[in-house]
Amino acid sequence: MKTKLSFFLIVIAFTNGLKAQWVTQVSGFSTSLGVNDISIVNANVVWASAFDTAGVSSVNKFTRTLNGGTTWTAGSVTGANALDISSIYAYNKDTAWVSMLDNNVGGGKIYRTNNGGTSWTAQSTASFSAPGGSTDFVYMFNKNNGVCVGDSNSGYWEIYITINGGTNWTRVVTGNIPSNLAGEIGFENNYCAIGNTVWFGTTSGRVYKSTNMGATWTATTTGLSAITRIAFKDANNGIATDGTALVKTTNGGVTWTALSHTGTLYDTDLIYVPGTTGTYMSSGATFYGGGSNGSSYSTNDGATWTNVDAVGHSALAFLNSTTGWSGGVNTSPTVKGMFKWTGSFTTNVKSFTAQQFNIIAYPNPYSNQVTIAVNSDKTPLTNLSIEIMDVLGNIITKRTDFNENKITLNRDNLVNGVYFYKISDSNAVIGTGRLIAQ
Repeated sequence: MKTKLSFFLIVIAFTNGLKAQWVTQVSGFSTSLGVNDISIVNANVVWASAFDTAGVSSVNKFTRTLNGGTTWTAGSVTGANALDISSIYAYNKDTAWVSMLDNNVGGGKIYRTNNGGTSWTAQSTASFSAPGGSTDFVYMFNKNNGVCVGDSNSGYWEIYITINGGTNWTRVVTGNIPSNLAGEIGFENNYCAIGNTVWFGTTSGRVYKSTNMGATWTATTTGLSAITRIAFKDANNGIATDGTALVKTTNGGVTWTALSHTGTLYDTDLIYVPGTTGTYMSSGATFYGGGSNGSSYSTNDGATWTNVDAVGHSALAFLNSTTGWSGGVNTSPTVKGMFKWTGSFTTNVKSFTAQQFNIIAYPNPYSNQVTIAVNSDKTPLTNLSIEIMDVLGNIITKRTDFNENKITLNRDNLVNGVYFYKISDSNAVIGTGRLIAQ
């Protein structure tokens, strides 16, 4: 089957002003809690984790929506009453991981759920033992390969990788990680990942980078005293902040230079908006320990920031130029707690033409294996990824291991039927199609 991208045409539309707004949604937490991380699976399925805005109580709460935020259902990470969630990563509506830490005595754990959060299992091979162990984030490149980064423990960064969904986590040896500086640690949920590459910032103003899913690392200085947030739009171009100043890179973080900017840059979160040529968003929340409340955006890679509002926003996450969420604080189980973006960054959305991409899946229908090749007439392709979904939109697998723009998928345990694929490059979806397993 040969699928042309004639149906996936994005047109640049000029508008005199961005009519952006956040719509309040209800997070569903039983007590007043903030949101410190958001993980988007698709336009309907989103997970988020909670924190205590007073900084007193341990919070093991999460919330999930299956209908784009119309309703959110809160739950608890079972068996983790004394731990706080530092990050959450969702693979689909059923499967998610959280990194957790004990802010009182030290130590941490990784938990996974396979049933939508009804129950969670500690993945104990990542020890994060007290008193030094402290998890910063967990991220899964696909259903099997993942990385979890923690602060220095026993003299070097406590970083684990997995190749089987966390059934076994293996600590990265000290020789594969640049030594941390005296007192240097990471921040919770302060990372960015594209393809097989992941970056995280530290309290010493350095950026650590791995291009092989966490197996080996490099570290570079940025000129800032700390990196509180970091965001990349592709494998080469990204920005980072200490909450006030900005630095940028055009070579994947090998070198960083100061980025002068105007407008309000908030200090709680910073993210790139997928599918745009250079749109970033920042958020601020006094309840998160930040300087002021509000959100702002830049459509020119961080040089100019336009204010959206003066409402407290914590964690940010965007699926594309029109769909995103931010965290707030709920006042009851039925009032506030989440925000959904309803604006549209139409002035700098990436433009693709029907002639740029050809996608070939062969054989299709298939019995054991199918190969999918992506051909581009004009546009270089980087960091390709593919998602396979069933007819209900549930993600069955996500892969990033393309070789020369090709990937071969084993059928594994798929039953006979129709499935759909979605292929993305560093910044946008570039094609979709149908597969038939028989």
